[in-house]
Amino acid sequence: MKELVFAIIALGVFSMFYPGNVDAGMYGEVYIPEHEFMGFFDEDGTYTIFAGVKNKEYFPIIPTVTISIQDGDELIVRDYKLAAIMPENMLPMKVQIPEVKSENPILLEPSITYEKTDKTFEGGYIIYDESLQILNDGNLVGKIRNGGENTFEKFRIYALIKDKDDVIIDIAASSIYESMKPGEVLDFKLMVSPSVADRVDYYSCFSFGDDAIMPLTVKQNEDSFTFRYTANAWFKDAEFSNDGSELNMYSLNGFQLPVVGSFEFPTNSINEKYEVVLDGEKMVKGASAKDAKIKFTESVETLQSIDEMGNWHLYFEVPEAFQGNVKISGFMENDGSAVVPDEIDLTTLIYYEIVGGEVVDITAKPKNASLVININSIEDGELSLKINDFLVRPFDNGEFIAQIHSEPGLFNEETETVYITDEFGFEDGLTITIPFKKGAEKIEVFGSYVVPEFGQMVMIVLAATIIGIVVISRKTNSFSNLFYTKM
Repeated sequence: MKELVFAIIALGVFSMFYPGNVDAGMYGEVYIPEHEFMGFFDEDGTYTIFAGVKNKEYFPIIPTVTISIQDGDELIVRDYKLAAIMPENMLPMKVQIPEVKSENPILLEPSITYEKTDKTFEGGYIIYDESLQILNDGNLVGKIRNGGENTFEKFRIYALIKDKDDVIIDIAASSIYESMKPGEVLDFKLMVSPSVADRVDYYSCFSFGDDAIMPLTVKQNEDSFTFRYTANAWFKDAEFSNDGSELNMYSLNGFQLPVVGSFEFPTNSINEKYEVVLDGEKMVKGASAKDAKIKFTESVETLQSIDEMGNWHLYFEVPEAFQGNVKISGFMENDGSAVVPDEIDLTTLIYYEIVGGEVVDITAKPKNASLVININSIEDGELSLKINDFLVRPFDNGEFIAQIHSEPGLFNEETETVYITDEFGFEDGLTITIPFKKGAEKIEVFGSYVVPEFGQMVMIVLAATIIGIVVISRKTNSFSNLFYTKM
């Protein structure tokens, strides 16, 4: 049965040169083929969605997929910004939405917006020879080559995993590659969840993608808890304990050396102290890939700090070739001890475009759940802001409210209120567009709440933890993985 993988791979190669024969999509489209889109409840009862996003444009793109689920009387809508996709490539995606609770949710047709990107992995490909093998545990090993002229940096290999009936059963992503020079050949490994390993028949839709910081949203008690991580290991299937104090995940480290996991959590209490326990299998130091792994359970050393935005940063080491469960404990209910700044300058952190004037500054006011944009307007125009769930979310009815303050008129300052809906100035949850008239001085956007963009650690925090960070980086050669970049 495993030999079928090469027949399927051959078909995939054929489709690259004769896409019209095997793919109904037309050029200029970015879409999800109907047979590559499915939703189901996994073995833990979490609603999970598999999809493959196809790029038929002539240039690389970064897509944002809007997923909608009719969950009984409630419509759940989520936006997911993915890694870059090369022309004629399909990028696999897997998302979990624990809020879905009804017995028969309806997965609606997805919508996709995208932006052109300069991030390219042109010429990168899988080598289809005897090195490409599905192992007895369902994992895939092989080699990749950079056949282009540019060095690839910070990327992963993605693939769909299917059973003998061509049904998607899992999504695979390799560990992060720091760089790959033109002509260079590297080994790769894709690992499947043990719960479906015995059903693996073949891997398909291989894709090179950039290493975006991974956001995860988990149900914590009755609320949604969103956090981010970056690491050379992969973390998935996040779930909180019933009391909300423990976060459990599954982790895969495909490298034969330790790597650093770097997490960023919203702060509920200044007294939160995290503990990390790893429970799984790892490779003995100095062992080869052919040697058996050892089972272990241990509490690992951590580093914890808080940044100027009030977010916790947690670092810990994931052992070589680790595969198993990760438990992070120490989460607390909000006790009011975590102070949210009254104002946060986001001028350099938000992408915006303005016609008819210039932006002076952009300030988040978390306690007012608003963004304040001071402008100099010289004529009638409009302001467009790129947004996401980490920045500002709409009210329960899906709307934002914008107040436009202009120069004082005959009696007093003139204020215009605009309701921003999907019919007016609100593009698929990604862009807010607000018209203004000559003389406008300030635009204030209100939502259900404002969450500042995750920031870098302040220097004082860095100074306090630099010794421990250097110790970990020396073990793993992963110093760059300890710091976040802007989403």
